[in-house]
Amino acid sequence: MRIHHIGVIVKDIEKNILIYKKLGYKQISEVVVDEIQNNKVVFLESMDTTQVIELVAAMGEKSSVYGFKEGYHHICYELEYEENFLEQFKTLRIGKIFTKPINAVAIDNKDVVFACLNNGMFVEFIL
Repeated sequence: MRIHHIGVIVKDIEKNILIYKKLGYKQISEVVVDEIQNNKVVFLESMDTTQVIELVAAMGEKSSVYGFKEGYHHICYELEYEENFLEQFKTLRIGKIFTKPINAVAIDNKDVVFACLNNGMFVEFIL
């Protein structure tokens, strides 16, 4: 499993694209409207290509991040081998998966699930 991206909640996606560009990030995707999770998302990559961040902006009260404060939200892991991952995760007893698989339009329409670890941290897994 490797880190795919770090999710950051923002109120104004265009304003934050400019902020992160000034920090040396480059935009590597278009702003995508995710009507399943009711968010706008965009991916940016560090100059040395070792880090990718996802900016997530709520599109209203039905958004999956509506009401969350701006800032860090989750780490997303890309699984190398996902067969029975959901069952294996349960046996680890380190947290709870709180979503069913969701189609992530901004991640090549792959399915993802979100979990909350026992320490309160959110994580996303690309299945």
